[in-house]
Amino acid sequence: MKDFIASSSYWLTRFQIGMMSPYTKGVVNTCRPFAYYRNVFFEGQSSQVVLASLENHKILDVGCGYTPYVADSMFRACHYAGIEFYGIDPTIEQNKQFNNIDVIVAGLTGGTGGFDANAPGLDKAIAASAENLPFEDSSVDIILSCWLILIWIDKEEDLFNIFTEFHRVLKLGGKVSIYPLPDWCSLRFESAELKAILNEFTYTQHFIYEPFNFLYPSVNRVTFTKK
Repeated sequence: MKDFIASSSYWLTRFQIGMMSPYTKGVVNTCRPFAYYRNVFFEGQSSQVVLASLENHKILDVGCGYTPYVADSMFRACHYAGIEFYGIDPTIEQNKQFNNIDVIVAGLTGGTGGFDANAPGLDKAIAASAENLPFEDSSVDIILSCWLILIWIDKEEDLFNIFTEFHRVLKLGGKVSIYPLPDWCSLRFESAELKAILNEFTYTQHFIYEPFNFLYPSVNRVTFTKK
């Protein structure tokens, strides 16, 4: 039943986003707070427990949006904790200018806004795409990706390039967690290349359910582990 709910909720969310696309002129750049990341990637554990679990790890947040510029983000919490955490998004730029729409979107996605174009730690905020990560082979422990893959990026050629890049930068046993997704077994891919690179990972999925909270559709987080 959970898998059916996850898939139904995912496709409904995709439909709603598709209806919004003509008005957003591209990807909506959000700045979801650390609390959001803790709920969808770390089973709601406390900030202290999450940060302690990430010590001596290199983590990438691929498709981080504007999180490096806000105080309530995981990016900022990791910066203050001395954790090697990188925000990766092509929209990152020096002397970033923010407008009222950015503040509104931040609120709608659970953040407080309060953008700071000169925020601390921006040396680890990198303007790059998921297909071209500026990191050495087998150098990354964990990749997180929230509201990007199979939401805004769903072409099989792009997915092949992204998972190939994830496989390249991850250490053996390294993990990539993606949210939101449907029941992974329900997806059918045509590309032999994509299916081959996906076979280089094992996967598990965890059903996320937050009743009466529109910020958390009842979908899956899928975690892929490099073989």
